[in-house]
Amino acid sequence: MKKLFVYPITYIIYITLLFAIGISLAFINQDFIYISIIISIILIIISIFLKNKYYISIMILIFSCLFIGYSYTIIRYYDIFNNTLGKFDKEIEAYNAKILSYDGVIGFRDRYIAYVDKIYDGTNWHNYCGNIRLYNNSLKPLFINDEITVSSKLNLYKNILTNNNNNNNNEYDNEIIIKVLADRMLYGTAAIYQYNNFTVQKRGFSIFNKINYYSIKIRNIIKESLGANMEAIPYSIAQGIMIGDKNIIPYHIRKYFIDAGISHILSISGLHISMIISILFLILSFFSLNFYKRILISSITAIIIYPPITLFSVSIMRASIMALCLLISYYFDRNRNSINALFISALIILILNPNSIKDISFQFSFLAALGIIIYYPIFNFYIIRNLKNIKFNNIIKNISVKLLSFLSINIFALITVLPLSIHHFSILNLTSILANIFAVPLSFIILSSSLITVITYNIYKPLSIFPARTVEFCSNLLINTAYKLSRINFLKYNLSLNLYSAVFITFMIVFIGIIFRIIINKKSVSKK
Repeated sequence: MKKLFVYPITYIIYITLLFAIGISLAFINQDFIYISIIISIILIIISIFLKNKYYISIMILIFSCLFIGYSYTIIRYYDIFNNTLGKFDKEIEAYNAKILSYDGVIGFRDRYIAYVDKIYDGTNWHNYCGNIRLYNNSLKPLFINDEITVSSKLNLYKNILTNNNNNNNNEYDNEIIIKVLADRMLYGTAAIYQYNNFTVQKRGFSIFNKINYYSIKIRNIIKESLGANMEAIPYSIAQGIMIGDKNIIPYHIRKYFIDAGISHILSISGLHISMIISILFLILSFFSLNFYKRILISSITAIIIYPPITLFSVSIMRASIMALCLLISYYFDRNRNSINALFISALIILILNPNSIKDISFQFSFLAALGIIIYYPIFNFYIIRNLKNIKFNNIIKNISVKLLSFLSINIFALITVLPLSIHHFSILNLTSILANIFAVPLSFIILSSSLITVITYNIYKPLSIFPARTVEFCSNLLINTAYKLSRINFLKYNLSLNLYSAVFITFMIVFIGIIFRIIINKKSVSKK
């Protein structure tokens, strides 16, 4: 029994997996909520009574997480499940909403994600619920957690896509788009115009709004600093990489990045957090601090400062939680707990937002990190370690090891996300392996040079020209690289996988990696 809970398969992994399965089942069917709650309570009571039998008690308690995840998700989204905004079939003339998050500037308009709980059809108010994209054109500011009443139309996506596309060839695509948006619990879009008189029923939490207010000011400073000495296109790339605002990047350029398999470069994610940490780590290397203090200070600084600058985007908060958990595990016990830390971060994210389980970026970022954590030590044990022992020119050897390590990290991340990627997009794009070799170092130079540009611009403006030119050059080089690699078609294959096959293959990839890790751990222990 005890062997079942030995690393790398530990309590937290079981808890997270069962909780995630419960969440998934809740989105499929909500009919068993009362049964699930009763079973959860019974299992918890049984585990308490069996406390003398420790491992049996723990197993029962862990198993209850399946029903807890199921019950928690339905309770959390009860109103949306029962009165989904997407099912309303009349015109919406007014609505009550709560501002959830800031979603950037689109077409010179601030965009927010808002939760609607009441709608007005011109005669009566109805309790239909769901999230919408809300554009603010008024002179009145909106803040996070503001509760407002708006007297203007709310357009549902199902109506927009149906009315604007009468071409039968696009009908299937529209259905997919509506489903994807509904999976994110986004059902419509609305705008507040200058002449609209919307009423603020309740102001959001003031401290959070102050942080948000100053964050927007910092973003504007960054935009001004970058745009002062750059052409429009390189500026848009730099802005996208630094603060995640890619709305001004032309569509055809974004298409290059998508086709080349490096669109993640333009979306704020764990990659950007790691870049910021690396930059800060390099800066701290000039001070008399040991390795662990430098990594601790740089990581905490990045996790505290960067999320507000990106206006607490969902992806960056997710990446920050993962980075924090991995940092803690690395600092205290870097050899054992990285997998546990990743699952803890996933559990925290799912508790905060169960709907994240359907978010492709969450799935990919989690699996990519898991693949690297599991497989890189294996690669290091069998390949890198032996290469370091080869008698050869040290400079060439070190460069080769670094390049090989970097390439292996990309491959391990790709392999782990590959089944789900094929499921979601029905394409196998091997170009991304080659593209990331060039894109990641270039984006690192762009990010670090952009940071220097912002600092120098606000200290002594003429000095900012030099790092701005570096940003401009690397941005153009990145665009050209993305364009050329996007034209490579022989590394792209049309494939399809259903969800169950994709999950099973992913499980096998992870399982095989864990088996190898166990073998390596045993060999390492025996050598000691």
